[in-house]
Amino acid sequence: MRHIRQFIDWVYAFITGHPFIFWMCMALNLFGVVWGGIVWYGPMLASSPLWAWIFIPDCPAAALYATIAFILIRYGRAVPWFTAFAAFACMKYGLWTLAFWSRHWLGAGAVEPLELMLFVSHIGLTCEGILLATRIGPLGMGTRAAVAGFFSLSIVVDYGLGFHPPLTWVVTPAFAMWTAVILTSGLGFWLTRPSVVVAQQIEARGLQLKSDYGAPQQD
Repeated sequence: MRHIRQFIDWVYAFITGHPFIFWMCMALNLFGVVWGGIVWYGPMLASSPLWAWIFIPDCPAAALYATIAFILIRYGRAVPWFTAFAAFACMKYGLWTLAFWSRHWLGAGAVEPLELMLFVSHIGLTCEGILLATRIGPLGMGTRAAVAGFFSLSIVVDYGLGFHPPLTWVVTPAFAMWTAVILTSGLGFWLTRPSVVVAQQIEARGLQLKSDYGAPQQD
C-alpha cells in the first residue's frame, strides 16, 4: 500500500511540477466539460428544470470540479470539502462510465472509435479522482457524510425522478442504477470510515510540523 501511495504522489508531483503538462490537463478537462455538457447532456438539460441541472451532467461536472480543485490546490487555496467532493465525483462517474461502456460492448459486440475515446477519457477522470483523494486533508465526519449524502441523493434524482444519463439499447436503467448504488456505497464507506479521518488528520499535522521546523528562524 505504501508503494502505491508513493507512486500516486510521484504522479501528482510530476503533473503539478511541470506547468505545461498541468495546464494541458486542465485544458483537456475544460474541453470535456464543454463537449460533454453540450453534445451528451445538452438535449436533456434543455428539457429539464433548472433545479435538476446540478444533478444531470455527471461527468462534465466532475471534470469541472476537478479542474477547480486542482487549481485551488496548486495555488495554496485548497478547500478540503470541495476537494473531497471533486474526488468523489471523478471516481464515481469515471468508474460508472467504464462499467457503462463495458456492458454496452458485451451486448453490442462492436466498439466504435468515439466510444473507445470516451472510455479512455474516463480512465483519466477516475485517475484524477484518485489523485485528489490523496489531497483532501483534515475534514470532519459530518462534512464527509454530507458529501456522500449528496451523491446518494443524486441516485434518487437520476433513477427515482428520471434524470439519469442517456443510456444505450444495451444498458438498462436497472444496470445503470445498481452500478451507481454500488459505487456510491463503496466510495461513501471509504470517505467516512474513521480510520481515513484519523490518518489524514495525522498526515496533515505531520506536514504542518515539517513546515514549521523547516521554516527559517526570524531574529
